[in-house]
Amino acid sequence: MRQCSQAKTLPQKKKGKDPLYGLWPLCILCALLLFAGCTEDAGPPGEKPEPPGVLIEYSRSGGIAGVMDYAVVFSDGWVVYNSTYHGTGGFTLGAADMDLLRGLIRDADIPGLEDNYPAPVPGADYYAYRIIVGNRTISTETTGIPPPLVPVITTMDELISRHGASS
Repeated sequence: MRQCSQAKTLPQKKKGKDPLYGLWPLCILCALLLFAGCTEDAGPPGEKPEPPGVLIEYSRSGGIAGVMDYAVVFSDGWVVYNSTYHGTGGFTLGAADMDLLRGLIRDADIPGLEDNYPAPVPGADYYAYRIIVGNRTISTETTGIPPPLVPVITTMDELISRHGASS
C-alpha cells in the first residue's frame, strides 16, 4: 500500500487524558434506565379494581396411578389448574358453569360439614380430596366422601378433564 509522503497522521488520544473515558457507556445505560419507566401509560387515576376472590380451591391426589390434580376457581370465573394428566393452564368458566358451581357449593352446606371424612376402611388406591371454601378446609377420601360433597367433587374433576391442556 502506498502512502503519501505529505499526509499527516492525526495524533491518537491517550487513554488517560479524556476525563470521561470509559464513563460514556455507563452514562448511556443510566439514561436508558431513567427513561425506561416513561414509556407506558399509567392509566386513569382513581381506585384500583379489587382482585377476584377465591370461590373454591380443590385438590385430588392418590389412586393407583398417583394422580395429582389441583385447581382454583376465582369469583370472576377464571380457573387455574395443575394436573398430572391434563397439564397446567387456565380457562374461564361461562356464566352457566359458574352458576352451577356456586349452587353446588351452596347446596353442600360447607359450613355445616365436618373438617375430616376419612375412608371407613383404609385402601391403597383411594383418592384423597381437599376442598377449601372461604375459611373452611374439608379433607376426605374415597368411600368417605359425604353425600353433599359428591356433586362438587364430580364437577371439579369434570372441569379439569374437559378444559385440561391434553384434552
